[in-house]
Amino acid sequence: MRRRHACIALAGAAGALATGACTRGGADDGAARESLLIGAAAAMLPLTRALAQAFVREPGAPAILVERGGSLPAYIAASRGAIDLAAMTRALSDGEDDAGAHNYLIARDDIGIVAHPALPVRGLTRAQVRAVCTGEVANWRVLGGPDRPVAVYALPRGATARQSAERLVLDGAEFAVDARECADAAALVAAVAGDPAGIACVDGHARAGAGAAAGAVAVLAVDGVHPARATVLSARYPHTHSFHLLLHGEPGGARSAFVRFARSAAGQAIVERLGLVAVC
Repeated sequence: MRRRHACIALAGAAGALATGACTRGGADDGAARESLLIGAAAAMLPLTRALAQAFVREPGAPAILVERGGSLPAYIAASRGAIDLAAMTRALSDGEDDAGAHNYLIARDDIGIVAHPALPVRGLTRAQVRAVCTGEVANWRVLGGPDRPVAVYALPRGATARQSAERLVLDGAEFAVDARECADAAALVAAVAGDPAGIACVDGHARAGAGAAAGAVAVLAVDGVHPARATVLSARYPHTHSFHLLLHGEPGGARSAFVRFARSAAGQAIVERLGLVAVC
């Protein structure tokens, strides 16, 4: 079985790595060229593709194919040699962190809790955020706010950022059944800005992309810590999530070169351009 077919077969069994984008470096002179196959979690796709598009412009760069899938399917595929690199949105578990695994941090982001600026509540604990967003707490007065029903806003079911928030912020629980769905992050920010009882979870890079609209909402502290570059870089902000590149086996060749590029000044400039926090 060819490696690409092995990757897709393995991913189908583990949770699906769907075909992504293919890029090729340099002029094709007909000679055999080393290639890289990268399995990327959905939240890692924009960054991985942007890095790949820049990397293939390097002299002698390989062709790169980026496959979409979850962190676990990508890890499994990399550990079995079906792909070269796994782009993951989490650190390795104790069971995954074996002697052959080499995991490299390349970026960080936060999931901020935004509310209407008129709301007197300026901070929540992690447990309170979970209770509010899941509907367990339905009135702001329980948290020291006005006697007003909480209005939870969320992205549509199945959206990558919503799934990330449910995993990282809600500890695997789902948003309240009556959460009001918004098409994208900009609509989410605008909805909260227009609702004195509104609250939502919005990624840091998405808030940056919302521009002036993001200034119309308040970003709450969580466990006394506000999301900021320093607190996200240090992971002191509780809802920080990290982006990693993992290779399994002996480092070297094109896959190590890609990791070095991602952590280089040029690669980290791409991280910053996408609104993420550079780590190198």
